[in-house]
Amino acid sequence: MNARSIFWVLVVAFALWAFVYGAMHPPKPPPIPQPTPLPRLAPSGPARRDLFSNDPVIAGRTPRRGFIPGPARLVAMVGLCGASLANERAMLDAPFPIGVILDPRARDARRVAVLAHARGEELFIQTDRAPNASELEAWRREFGSVLGVATRHPDRTIATLAGSTLVVFDERGASNPMEFTRSEIRLIRRDVRIDDRDSVPYITYMLEQATALARRRGIVVLLMRPRANDLTAIEGLLQRRHDVQFVQPATAERV
Repeated sequence: MNARSIFWVLVVAFALWAFVYGAMHPPKPPPIPQPTPLPRLAPSGPARRDLFSNDPVIAGRTPRRGFIPGPARLVAMVGLCGASLANERAMLDAPFPIGVILDPRARDARRVAVLAHARGEELFIQTDRAPNASELEAWRREFGSVLGVATRHPDRTIATLAGSTLVVFDERGASNPMEFTRSEIRLIRRDVRIDDRDSVPYITYMLEQATALARRRGIVVLLMRPRANDLTAIEGLLQRRHDVQFVQPATAERV
């Protein structure tokens, strides 16, 4: 066998070896890209310690009456406002509607109310009980038009506000709506507290949870504070998810 024949025998043998080896050792498929995980539920930062600390973060309820599948609609209820106009101005200037819960005893309550009305926001007064006629008139003189009251004890408002045009915002979300319907009182109930911890990852996580709830149940009502991290997280949500809409609080009262 001459050199040329030996060369071609080696070429054919190598080709057969490569074919058999390739058949027995197929290439591994490329790894499937994993979706970007949501922020963890336990980010750094201590839990908030205020009057909402002992409430459930998410109020479990059935779908709202009149639910129509579509974009996730969220209501942003912001309280307590009025402590510092300088610190709260950014939230009041946000490019989405909010419900302003005003502490009537706070230092800058009147200035915050003026700016809220100038921005077309709906105003609620924080109270532990239903206001009498003179208190309500005093609030209107000092703060302008008021859509409703915000309270952790909404049952205390039924006797006084029966038949009133004021909306009651239940900050805990635990009231029985049938009692308000029988008394012809307009009611909004809180669904989710988004800033139990003051960190953007946690608030972002809770906003994603609220968005998922809104797609399943209709409008979801959020309770938050007028803080920079809350605004940062909401702006990030609106940049990522174009099917999310923030609507006026009065919209939640009608569904």
